[in-house]
Amino acid sequence: MKSHNVQTNAIGKALMMGFGQAAQNPDVTQFLLRGKRIATKHMDIFSDILIKNDLPAPMSWDMAVTDSTEKVFSDKLIMFHSSAMIAAGIGNYGAAMAASPRRDICLKYASLIPEIALFAEDGANIMIKHGWLEEPPQSDDRDNLAKS
Repeated sequence: MKSHNVQTNAIGKALMMGFGQAAQNPDVTQFLLRGKRIATKHMDIFSDILIKNDLPAPMSWDMAVTDSTEKVFSDKLIMFHSSAMIAAGIGNYGAAMAASPRRDICLKYASLIPEIALFAEDGANIMIKHGWLEEPPQSDDRDNLAKS
């Protein structure tokens, strides 16, 4: 699973790089640059574990990203696609935790998930701010209803 998560972060990093070059809104661009930094950090962590255990670490996809800055995708599409990738990544980490018999690896995944969850929330907030996503339904405040 570590190798798989290095690969998925490498793909995510490449997409964040490419999308970042094409994004028009500064909020979206900053979000994507942050995603690139997070993906790089996670790739380094997982690659180090593999290398320390004499296993090969997958290569980066950075060379596959062109230097194009053509605005071919809307920021809304970029954000929805990025959010879907982030959600899949959180699921991958959860599955990797469940499948790993090594406590050290489980703890590593558990320590990384909150960072990604906050990143996902920030992405949703950007989409809400720009009218691309409705605010999720909130539960009723039962205490206030009882006082009425």
